[in-house]
Amino acid sequence: RRCCTVSPFEYLSAIYISIFRRLCYHNTIQRTNKGNMNIGSIICAFFALAFAIKLYGVLDFLDYFEEIYSYHDEECIKVMSIGASEDHNKFNDNSIIMTQWKVTDYVPGEDRPGAMYVASGFLNSKKNQSTEEFVAKDLKIKELPIVNYPENVDFHPHGSYILDRELYVINHAYDKGGERIDVFDIITTSSDIPKRLVFKHSITSEWMKKEFNGILNSLVVVEPNKFYVTQYKGEPDSFVDDQMVSHETKALIEFLKARFLGTRNCHIWYCEYNSDEVNCRKVASHFTSANGLTHNKDYSKIFIADQKDIVIFDRDASTNDLSGRIELKAPHFIDNVKYDQTTEKVYGGTINNLMSVLKHKFPEESDELISGAVEISQNNDGKWEAKEVLSTSKLHCVSNGLRMHNHLVLGAGGIGYEGILVCPVVSDDNK
Repeated sequence: RRCCTVSPFEYLSAIYISIFRRLCYHNTIQRTNKGNMNIGSIICAFFALAFAIKLYGVLDFLDYFEEIYSYHDEECIKVMSIGASEDHNKFNDNSIIMTQWKVTDYVPGEDRPGAMYVASGFLNSKKNQSTEEFVAKDLKIKELPIVNYPENVDFHPHGSYILDRELYVINHAYDKGGERIDVFDIITTSSDIPKRLVFKHSITSEWMKKEFNGILNSLVVVEPNKFYVTQYKGEPDSFVDDQMVSHETKALIEFLKARFLGTRNCHIWYCEYNSDEVNCRKVASHFTSANGLTHNKDYSKIFIADQKDIVIFDRDASTNDLSGRIELKAPHFIDNVKYDQTTEKVYGGTINNLMSVLKHKFPEESDELISGAVEISQNNDGKWEAKEVLSTSKLHCVSNGLRMHNHLVLGAGGIGYEGILVCPVVSDDNK
């Protein structure tokens, strides 16, 4: 009883042909006695023009007209010591904590547990050292044991954030725990490298489980148990066995609504957790898909990745309200964004050719599946700029790009491609 999955073009064509036939074939070929076109012809012409404009916009959004190619990736090394890794957070100058879980296509009851990993050794990298040598000799990747985690709750990590040696992880536990944010103590070795996570508590409520089921994406924690969080889907996930429309088709419909009707029904929430109570309020709205979330050095700015836009707000630390919205165009579709304390810039992972993602569906491999990394900073005039710093086909459908000294570390957990990509940072002098 579930509808089959169709391509965007098949769906658009079906709608267009149906309306065109109704308006044009039945009403527009006839003329009045005076030889003038009737109202049906005018409507048909207007509809055809409007549709053509919208279709061009869709194709442009999908990078159909843009020639995409790889560059600055000659020395990039793919590391397969981890599965699909959606989100990365810098723990210190030497290590990062990474999620492992394929976010899309979950089926209720499916045995697909997630995990957390640590990558370390970045302080050992040298500027003139090849990435291949760094990965072989210095980079260490290990799974982090999780201690005291509730046995009856699934762990499906999505976005994460580190504050004061505590790790906050958005967990789509679905039918075994519901939407929640799990909080862990990070236990380290004598050299301050994370070695295990100790579960502390979960931030959740019946309201969160109902309204946010499967749709929270990224978070920024400003104080213990006080945080901003993005909602990247307009409606909570629903897995009803006898539904007439598949989950994939629903996602397609939402995409078409956003592109053709301008639907923007995603939000940024500010939440506070006290004991067993969670209070959340909307602090920003009108997003197509509020995705990655980060901040600047003093948390006075909040950055949100919204498909091909980077939205920047001023933050009021006393009220946690957001104001002064600025929309910055991203070079490509941008997913997670992360502030880097060393460079005081923001970095993010991008998908550089959306058309190729439709053409080559996961888990297909293709050199046409090109992703990359973007750098966001202020120029000398104080204006925000977003520039592409890497483009590569060595890891597909990248969801994050983190700067670690001499390297960029990319992961791709959203759609499911496994491994991380470690690339040298190419300085402006070498570009």
